Amino acid sequence: MYGILDNLDHVNLELDFDDAVFATSFYAPPPPESEIDINTYIYSKEFNCPVCRAKFTAAVVRQSRLRLTHMEELRPVYKDFEPLCYDVMMCVNCGYAAFRERFDVVSEKQQEILLEKIRLNYSNFMPATFPLEINPMQAIELYKYALLTACIKKTSMGEKAMLLIKISWLYEILGDERNVLFYTKHANEALTEAYSTERFPIFGMSEGAVSYMLASFATTLGNYQTALKFLSEIIVNKNMSTRLRDLSRDLKEKVQKLRKEAGETEENDPE
Repeated sequence: MYGILDNLDHVNLELDFDDAVFATSFYAPPPPESEIDINTYIYSKEFNCPVCRAKFTAAVVRQSRLRLTHMEELRPVYKDFEPLCYDVMMCVNCGYAAFRERFDVVSEKQQEILLEKIRLNYSNFMPATFPLEINPMQAIELYKYALLTACIKKTSMGEKAMLLIKISWLYEILGDERNVLFYTKHANEALTEAYSTERFPIFGMSEGAVSYMLASFATTLGNYQTALKFLSEIIVNKNMSTRLRDLSRDLKEKVQKLRKEAGETEENDPE
């Protein structure tokens, strides 16, 4: 494994996660080359970096072209195209990366720190220039740069949790179950901390959505008692949306089956 921290050993970085989170590793074959006309879904646009002030070009998704087919838990799945690959963008001049909607949110102090910690060392770990069309593997690398930036900026744990969640989703798209489990574990820890310490909405997610997400993570990680606790709280709460309560009933049924297959008892189940 290698990672974006390999050439930053001499830089004093205060990270919230193990170095392994930033490593580049894949346990699945690369995705097949897309046969769609990518210009149908994206176009190029020039941006100004709020950190180094350089101009750079990145892809913008044509939202009107997206066609939602279904939901995988809380992950939207679209026909023929994966907009998740474009939620993060990076300045290829200095290495600053962030969620598109938070890209310009940089204080003077954060700018100072980013220039010191990232830009001065960026030439040591600069990736190949990212093309306008980004596949899930390239997107994962971008998200990890964004996670590094978020740690240096000291953004909210909710924002870091969302980066980890979307990294796990990208590995899921690749069919890389080993990394899905690894990043789900870290996303669960980050979102649990945010749930306990931050006000709702947490990076755009309501309390119900966060509770459902934590229940889904607990299911993936085999923590069925925790999953049932969150799901039961959603189901009995009349203030939750009908859709979320229905999703929670479906997931609760799945958890109960998994629990039975695992040979767990049903004593002390949440009602």
